[in-house]
Amino acid sequence: MTEAGVRRTQAERRAETSARLVDATIASIVEVGYARTSTKEICARAGVSHGALFGRFATVLDLMLAAAAEVARRQIEQFTADLAPVPDQRDVTTVLGLLRERARAPINSVWIELQVAARTDADLRERLAPVVIEYVGAIFTAADAVPAFREFAADRRDLLLLMSMHFFDGEGLTAVPYPWPELDEQRLGLLAEMVRQYRVDETE
Repeated sequence: MTEAGVRRTQAERRAETSARLVDATIASIVEVGYARTSTKEICARAGVSHGALFGRFATVLDLMLAAAAEVARRQIEQFTADLAPVPDQRDVTTVLGLLRERARAPINSVWIELQVAARTDADLRERLAPVVIEYVGAIFTAADAVPAFREFAADRRDLLLLMSMHFFDGEGLTAVPYPWPELDEQRLGLLAEMVRQYRVDETE
């Protein structure tokens, strides 16, 4: 029964179970890694049976893709929320800093690990590609609302975003085993200066 005393429908119960499975998959990849995220691990975290898992997702790969899509949604939602209170949204350093925070957020390890695994897993690579394309498209759409990016022509802005994201993903991957915090601000400052120069060159 819900708080209002109304029994949930079967569709609502299925949706709730699916959400728990996706949450469990994300948490498992973040905490123990993609290679150790088994169906047993996911079901234990979600508190459901193997039958419930395969009753909602045809394969484990389908569940992984659903988890990737959910991570993408949360990342964009969080970036937008983090940007909202920023007083000067034209400040390149601040905006790039927020992108870096998203890249270093634990949840981003889901994307990083799936992409690393896709290098040698042809099925994962093929199935993940449309999810990646949709994620990148959503990022470009979100960038339309960011004043720091509006002064660029769309094609150059998109290239700039992809380059920055890949740079920060690389940082996020290496910062865990090989932290070098004393260079963090220097690297961010240099990237911001390059972006500002890129903008100047475009307007000349």
